[in-house]
This record gives sequence, structure tokens and C-alpha cells, in this order.
Amino acid sequence: MARSKEETSLNQKKKTPSGGGGGAGRPFYIILGLVVAAGIAWLITAAAGDGGEQTAASPVSLDIQADPGAGIAQGAEDAPVTIMEFADYSCPHCGTFANFTGRLLRQNFVGDGGPVRWVLYDYVLGTFPHSMAASLAARCSGDQGQYWPMHDLLFARQTRWSRERDPSGTLRDLADELGLDRGEFRACVSEERHVERILAVRKYGDQLGVNSTPTIFLNGRPLNLETEGSYEAIEQAIRTAAGGASDS
Repeated sequence: MARSKEETSLNQKKKTPSGGGGGAGRPFYIILGLVVAAGIAWLITAAAGDGGEQTAASPVSLDIQADPGAGIAQGAEDAPVTIMEFADYSCPHCGTFANFTGRLLRQNFVGDGGPVRWVLYDYVLGTFPHSMAASLAARCSGDQGQYWPMHDLLFARQTRWSRERDPSGTLRDLADELGLDRGEFRACVSEERHVERILAVRKYGDQLGVNSTPTIFLNGRPLNLETEGSYEAIEQAIRTAAGGASDS
């Protein structure tokens, strides 16, 4: 599976969103800017590569520490296989993986005594405009017990909200679709309650050498998604690792 690509320079002019749209809560479009203004700025220009390959901007905040526990887990803690997925909600290749391979693997191997514990790390690359907003939406949905349903909706509708100038209305609609308390959801997002957790994920991913998405680790081993990224290949790797664990 090919990894996500981007422009080799982030030195584009920053656009200030226009006013209007009143009502409670701030537009999702400006959340990332608010984070920067609050002193958690970590988006810096990525080094330009010869091939124009996407590389992640680097976090520079000294206040945020890498945290392996900042991911969102599904499955038994004592499962013999742990899959760690580093994904950016705006990344097209992450959407392709999540909408088919990842979803089927979670459906077939996670929960109900399955052999896999799946941990999603929302690794904001810093190269797409709405990734932080989407991560906050997912985590705020998680506060109401709906993280994974929102995760699935965000990737399923990625081509819609990720291309909007201001996706706040669409993200609120997704929350409504899941039956969330809209007032609580909007308060959670506007207060940026989970920003530090998201940045801790970013620091942890960088610590592991993650610099593009999706990146998948199976029991600590990074998978080469070019050769090991298909459903069949990961299924076989899961069965092999689960069998080896049961034999030990």
C-alpha cells in the first residue's frame, strides 16, 4: 500500500477564516490555529525531499510528553496480538486502509475473545487542515462512548468533510447521526479537552520513528505496507503471532 503524499513545502500563506456563523462553539476550521495561539505550537516546515514525499511536521512543545497510553484501544488487554495503528483522519491512504482492511480486521479479530488488541493513535501529521478537528471530534465522541463509531464515520465520509473550508457543520451532523448530546459534544471540542492527548500521541509516534500514515505495528514490529498491507497478509501475520504466543 502506498503511503500518503503531500506537497514538499508548508510555506503556503495562512488564510484566516472569515467571520460570521455565530452561535455557540468555535468553527472547527480554526481549532488548530487556536492551539498554536495557546502556546502548543508544533507545526513547523517539513524538510523538502527530492521526491516530494510526505513527511510529518515536528512537535516542538516541551510541555507535552510522549505517552504510549494516549491511544484508543479496543480488545482484551491480555490479547496475544497488539496492533498499533498510527493514522491521520484526513490522510486518503488512511481512509482506504480504515474503510476496508482495518475495519474487517477489527471486525474479525478484535473483541469477543478475539486474539487482537487494536490501538488507534490519531497521529496528526500537521499537513492537512482539518486533522486536529477530526481527532477532537472522535475523542469527544469517545467521551460519550462512541469513539469507534465516529472513527468509522469520519473515514467513511472523509472525502466530504476533509475538503470543506469549514467542516464544523458536517462534524456536528456526524455527532447527531450517532445520537450524541450536541451541547456536550460542542463544549468538548470548543474547550479542546483532548488536545494534549493528541499531541502526546504525536510525540510517541515520533519516538517510534513514525513519519507518515498509515503506519502499522504488530506486536512492536512495523509492517511494510507495500508488501504486508493487504487483509490477507495481516490476517496471516495475526494468526502466526497468535499461534506463537499460545505455544510459548
